[in-house]
Amino acid sequence: MARLGYIFSEVSLILNILLSSTAQIFPVPRNEDKTFWQNQAAEEIQIAMATATSYNWGIAKNVVLFVGDGMGITPTVAGRIFKGQKRFGRSGEEEYLSWEKFPHMSLVKVYNTDRQVPDSAATATAFLTGTKGNFYTIGLDSSVSMNQCLKSRDPKTWQSSVLEWAQDVGKDTGFVTTTTVTHGTPAALYAHSANREWECDAFLREEGHGCKDIARQLVEDLPGQNIKVIMGGGRLAMGAVPSTQPQHESVCTRKDRRNLANEWISSKEVHGRKVSYVQNQRELLNVDTANSDYLLGLFADSHMAYEADRNKSIEGEPSLANMTSTAIKILSKNKHNGFFLMVEGGRIDHALHSTQTHKALEEILAFDDAVNTALSMVDLRETLFIVTSDHSHVMTINGYPERGNNILGVADVSTVDQLPYTTLMFTNGPSYDHYWNGTHVTRPNISSMDISNKEYTPIVAVPSLYESHSGDDVATYAQGPMAHLFHTLHEQTYVAHVMGFAACMGPYKFNCTRPEAHLSRLLRR
Repeated sequence: MARLGYIFSEVSLILNILLSSTAQIFPVPRNEDKTFWQNQAAEEIQIAMATATSYNWGIAKNVVLFVGDGMGITPTVAGRIFKGQKRFGRSGEEEYLSWEKFPHMSLVKVYNTDRQVPDSAATATAFLTGTKGNFYTIGLDSSVSMNQCLKSRDPKTWQSSVLEWAQDVGKDTGFVTTTTVTHGTPAALYAHSANREWECDAFLREEGHGCKDIARQLVEDLPGQNIKVIMGGGRLAMGAVPSTQPQHESVCTRKDRRNLANEWISSKEVHGRKVSYVQNQRELLNVDTANSDYLLGLFADSHMAYEADRNKSIEGEPSLANMTSTAIKILSKNKHNGFFLMVEGGRIDHALHSTQTHKALEEILAFDDAVNTALSMVDLRETLFIVTSDHSHVMTINGYPERGNNILGVADVSTVDQLPYTTLMFTNGPSYDHYWNGTHVTRPNISSMDISNKEYTPIVAVPSLYESHSGDDVATYAQGPMAHLFHTLHEQTYVAHVMGFAACMGPYKFNCTRPEAHLSRLLRR
């Protein structure tokens, strides 16, 4: 009888899990028979053959770089499935994100010169300057390690970025991010810092004494002074708003009382430039892009809100797609020399660090929308369009869930402890919840939890304050002029060099010769 009672309780547990909202099975496409797969493959072969005979060897007038921060291959797959399930009510595995149909792609290696698993500042230095640097450093070569302020002040260690290369050949430049505008990835476009946390003067502390904070570099130095579009969060680091309430210790708030946003605006207006400064969606939508030379958008005191939490009213924060659209409208006015734009989905990374899978996948969908928006606004015959990531995370898609299983739901029930577990889990992170129940170590029974809640964090294997990055290779997708140069496994530095070569800028300003046969064909067009 005891055995029957045990079996009954286990069956009840499994039924409760299967009946829960997160156990939803989305419909699988019908007729996936042999003919279906043969026809699909034959169509892709024809597309591949056409691609191989139609490489674009032209010079890129424009370069658009999208960076999904932390969006490695595993988060991308999860985002793809989530898109199919949420947007179209399909099983999701057969779905594509907007960039996954680009004709050219490669893998890139993400290690730092001193770390097997990287941080975002050093990876950004690699793909934006073409030179690898050390962990936690920005825009510096490998002779400078973290916190070496004195060494970092030597211009010989400074690495120029693709944004600076673009300005040098007359292109207009800009960047959009959902993080602070002084955060690790965007900062690598314009700053040189021995510690990525030196976003404002308050965080320089003793080890940064004598160094200029990142916000000041954006406003006072080149190439930051000449960036025409800057959008993201970070009013406190820029001194653009007084701190009226205590901030989290990770938020940099200026101590010198300088309003760098006003200084940035004044430095343009004194030369007769038309400047727009916006702080919410209404103001952004009202920007006269045809008559604005410069645009500064600071939409949050620190990072912008997660897409799942974003106030979508007219007085709230704009979407990444809205910011991207406005940026392209302003930058594309340079009809002769073109433009460079970087767009970062920065909070994908933050959600993964917190192991908040639902929020991370919502961020990927917002990133997908922004990519689609940009694609609709540029001419790919003259625009090199790249989508990549800086690194991945220790999230895994595990178990043997059925096809169409809710990607945010339960994967299976363990045959060892008879407890359910989710499809998406992490090897480390803050939601470690194993405990001693008096006889053995166990974990919570998630069948009684609302795992569909956007705040839910799955159980992890090893406890840590924040989930860590991983050392996996990441994918790079490209189309447009010279996109076919992405074709195998590359160092992450290669991304910057392809942008430089494609647009004949930076190290390739006078050395971007195409094969003669292809040049002749281009001239005949």
